[in-house]
Amino acid sequence: MPKDLNALLDAYLGDGAVGASLAYARGDTTPTALTTGLADRAQGTPVTSDHLFKIGSCTKTFVAAALVKLAETGELDLGAPIASWFPDLPGAKTISVRQLINHRSGLPEFEYYIPMDPSRQWTPQQLVDIAFASDKQKAPGGPAVYNNTGYVLAGLLIEAVAKDSLGGYVRTAILQPLGLKNTWSPATETFPEKSMVRGYYHRPPPAPNAPTDIASGGEMWRMDGVLPYCDELQDSSDSFPFAAAYGCGDMVSTPSDMVGFMRGLFSGKLLSPSFFAEMFEHRVPASFPGTRMRETGAGMFRSAYAGRAFYGHQGSIPGYVAVMLHDPETDLTIAMTSNVGSGNRLSFQASGLHGVVDQAVRIILD
Repeated sequence: MPKDLNALLDAYLGDGAVGASLAYARGDTTPTALTTGLADRAQGTPVTSDHLFKIGSCTKTFVAAALVKLAETGELDLGAPIASWFPDLPGAKTISVRQLINHRSGLPEFEYYIPMDPSRQWTPQQLVDIAFASDKQKAPGGPAVYNNTGYVLAGLLIEAVAKDSLGGYVRTAILQPLGLKNTWSPATETFPEKSMVRGYYHRPPPAPNAPTDIASGGEMWRMDGVLPYCDELQDSSDSFPFAAAYGCGDMVSTPSDMVGFMRGLFSGKLLSPSFFAEMFEHRVPASFPGTRMRETGAGMFRSAYAGRAFYGHQGSIPGYVAVMLHDPETDLTIAMTSNVGSGNRLSFQASGLHGVVDQAVRIILD
């Protein structure tokens, strides 16, 4: 099996990826880890299983678990309005804590409007301000609409209740109980930068009259002035500062740690059944353009891979794509990271990883 998986990863490399890391486990076995390609093209450094990748929105599952953990320990009520912590936020009296992490808060979005500025250190409040200045707020409790702003506020709420940094609380409440030592929250804690892979971004010149909406392949991020249009991959490692992602996407990890985290959630090691249900159950239909995510709970999506229902999250941030998944029926947990990406969700650089995971699942379960 590892031979077939290595061949699969090498084929992904041949199709245009730079480097990739994959891990999987069934039951309580130690994750099997495989890698291919380069962590740094300029230095010719090969990817190893302990190299850190930016995992983008996979961060949300960690943050949701941390918030739910505070509810389990009785330190907050998931059904309470957020006005107690954010009295000046528009609509705060009608938005619940739970809605910050289930994409039903109605809050405006900031991700598509934030200017890329590698030198800027954003504060969480500035991210919220960009959202309200750029997008429209909707009534809470409606259809699920993917929302990063809710997770920024969730991070601030965790810090206020736990009286710790977001990264500090995630470490003590989530990572340490599971023995995960290769996962970090760089926006709020120091981390081993030497272990990071470089990220590479594809930004070809748009075709004349090409659609600009994200669902049709329009660019997600405002890269003008940071990376020019170019047919070749460009190093984008520093284009999106960690502080610009905070509680919705700042974390770095390895696939083995991501597998360990997902197994911890589904095995009951982190949360009791009724509180895990806050993340896993109560899902509503969700159609997020350019993704496989079809139902959302709180930090947990239902997606189809290899014709099977998997639960977890996917993430992308300039130059990186990641996914972590669990199938309760076969007890398979799998995670994969790549250091190539694109603002066009339909491109190989942004979506090619998911086809690799399809094939990997089939190989593992065959």
